[in-house]
Amino acid sequence: MKNLKSVVFWEFRGFTLLELMVSVFIMAVMIAVAAPQLLEAGKKAEYTALLQDEQVIQSALSEYQLMNYSFPTGNTQQQLQTLVSAGLLNSVPVDPCGGQFIINDGNGNSVTVTSTDSLSNS
Repeated sequence: MKNLKSVVFWEFRGFTLLELMVSVFIMAVMIAVAAPQLLEAGKKAEYTALLQDEQVIQSALSEYQLMNYSFPTGNTQQQLQTLVSAGLLNSVPVDPCGGQFIINDGNGNSVTVTSTDSLSNS
């Protein structure tokens, strides 16, 4: 009977340097492909939250107009504070993208809510 060690041609002693370099290269390529997508997802989430905040403010303004037969007066911050005082908003919303909300009530019959960030992203 032959010695069992002589039958085995290759013993597992670890990975070679080449195998380690190939695996690190493959991981680097995967990270390079995935990283931009993950970073962009955060920006998309902030922009979606911004659009939802604009809709909430628009709805609160419409409800205020139905209750008081007019929109709140003053600049944007004063109008938002009026909506909070009336109980239509829990707190003055903060733009998740870092800009400022803009309430435009030009003709008195309708009002639009935008943000300095939504204007630059559109």
